[in-house]
Amino acid sequence: MASTSVDLDRDDRERGSIGVDAFVSTPSSARYRNDRFCAALELAVVAAHELDAAAERIPAQRAAADAGLGERIQRDAIVRLRAGATANPGLLALVAEGRFLPPPPAADADAGFVAGGTAPDRAEAVRRALAVPDLLCLIAPQGAARTLTVVEIVRAAADRGDRVLVTAPDSATVDAVVTRLPPGHLVVRADQSGDGDRTLAAAAAETQRGILARSQAAALRLEPWLGEPSPAAGWLRRLGSALAEAEQERSRADVAGAGHDEVAAAARERLGGPVRDQRRVVEVAERAVALAEEAVQRLGASLRRAESSRFGRWRAGRLRTRLAAAVPAAAEAREALARAREEYADRADQLTKEVEQDSAVRAAADHAAFADLAAHRALEAAERSAYRLARLLDGVAKDPGWTADPAGLAGFAEQCDSLEPVLRGRAGLLREWRQRAARPSRQLHAELLRYADVVATTCLGVGRPEHGDLEFDLVVIVDAGRATLPAALVPLVRARRAVLAGDVARAPLREVGSALVPDEVAGLLTQSVLERLLEKAPAANRVRLRAGP
Repeated sequence: MASTSVDLDRDDRERGSIGVDAFVSTPSSARYRNDRFCAALELAVVAAHELDAAAERIPAQRAAADAGLGERIQRDAIVRLRAGATANPGLLALVAEGRFLPPPPAADADAGFVAGGTAPDRAEAVRRALAVPDLLCLIAPQGAARTLTVVEIVRAAADRGDRVLVTAPDSATVDAVVTRLPPGHLVVRADQSGDGDRTLAAAAAETQRGILARSQAAALRLEPWLGEPSPAAGWLRRLGSALAEAEQERSRADVAGAGHDEVAAAARERLGGPVRDQRRVVEVAERAVALAEEAVQRLGASLRRAESSRFGRWRAGRLRTRLAAAVPAAAEAREALARAREEYADRADQLTKEVEQDSAVRAAADHAAFADLAAHRALEAAERSAYRLARLLDGVAKDPGWTADPAGLAGFAEQCDSLEPVLRGRAGLLREWRQRAARPSRQLHAELLRYADVVATTCLGVGRPEHGDLEFDLVVIVDAGRATLPAALVPLVRARRAVLAGDVARAPLREVGSALVPDEVAGLLTQSVLERLLEKAPAANRVRLRAGP
């Protein structure tokens, strides 16, 4: 390309910072080396932007954004790296100084993955990716073997509960991985618009459908409590009306019953002359029996005293004669009493029949029976209303319980009356919430990105402002041999562990030409993140795949 003069100090002057050269005379401590490295990263971002602008090039990852968005996203990642605000606390030391964490014990490295039918080299790559404490370099040329290995890494990590970020320099590479991911996990494409497969819009719509499906049963149970008036309120009013009617009918029945008793008493008084006469006969007979039995007892006692006295023998004979006459007289008196009582019972039965057959009594009895029947029917109507209300309460409120008597039904109506406004409000809120949930909305997008098992986007796409401060357990950068370190930092600062999958390019990523770019900055512009970290990575943090599927 043509020689382009790039003012590398301009951006630092604008931000009040200093260029790379200012760090030459600083102490050789890790802190200053890292500060120098971060300054070089910032200058590399500025230089790349100016070189692209001079060459009238627009990178593919910026096609959907304004010209400076990619630069701002990379600067934000560098700021987080410098401040230590990264998901992996050792990321700055790793990328600046090549300080990798020691590998885990062999037993831990083998845990969490079953190879199955996976090829040995791919199985080893998956095991190493799951076990690496910070970063693994997966060297593999572009092709099915690399794609399938990345898919297996993502699947295995998600299976054990890790949140995974899949990135690449371009959307096509991301698509190649996402389309091969098996179902079972929530996978979201964060950089795709529209409602295509696994896009945010599609995931939001699926989530909304799931929410609506899960709340459908509750909505159906609460539906009868909605409306003015609602069906439930209608049954509650019916219950109240039936109880009021039952109370009125019961009062009428009580009055009618009392009237029947009065008419029957009057008829009994009018027709009861013979019974009263016979009752007097019974009373006379009862007194006669009492006198006769008293005489027998008195004579018997006198006879026993006379017989026990030396001088009472002559008197005992007279007493025996009188007692012999008194005993049959008492027996006759008892027989007369029995006949009088039997006659009284017959006349009383006859009186009862005559009273029942009396026209006035019969009319009063019919009136009382109809009144009692009306009271029972009103209470049955209240019971039916209570039964319908109990069914409407099933599943939406605790069953208050009730009994089919006036007191039990009245208590049930009182409890339903207190529950009705609560359930009506709850039903209204649920309907409104379901209506909002049914409308397309971007409000779910942030939550989907926060809780998705796998998020897929380009390297710069994950840093877009609308995606917020996402963090992941694992980031897999596919085709990392074509991503610069500043661009790769955007996903790297958001993940605790990382896998760089790609091949080492033989040609530089960009031609710097004769631009006035320091060597350190030029290396950041021309060398991929995979190439830079591969040079410093120990053997435990490197794995190579064979070519082919």
